[in-house]
Amino acid sequence: MSKNGRPRVLLVKHWIDIHDRGLRLIASRCRDAGFEVVYASYSQPEEVVKMAVQEDVDVVGMSFFTSAYEAHLPKVMQGLKKNKMNHVMVVLGGVIPDEDYDMLKKQGVREIFGAGSDINKFIELIKTEVHKHK
Repeated sequence: MSKNGRPRVLLVKHWIDIHDRGLRLIASRCRDAGFEVVYASYSQPEEVVKMAVQEDVDVVGMSFFTSAYEAHLPKVMQGLKKNKMNHVMVVLGGVIPDEDYDMLKKQGVREIFGAGSDINKFIELIKTEVHKHK
């Protein structure tokens, strides 16, 4: 959480993924809710971890429109753990088949927001969970 008490949210998409309309909408709504938002593209999972550490975020939101989450998520989770950032809530969004939800949550994903999800639920999740850990 930032020095002013506002949740810090890192929203990322893979650099090759051109679909970012939903993530940009979420970034805007998070700012409207009073969150500090860092929005970035990345090419390697290690870059996500580096940004999370440098920005001292409370939440990492990753958007996927391919199955890249299968390779990227474990590396991000390991990197966060290695950097003693177990408190960071990881959420996913984009096009993720329902049958993968359990596998992803077992890896530490807090929630998955697919296409058409209620953005207000995402905002409320952040407000509730971030304040529990501070």
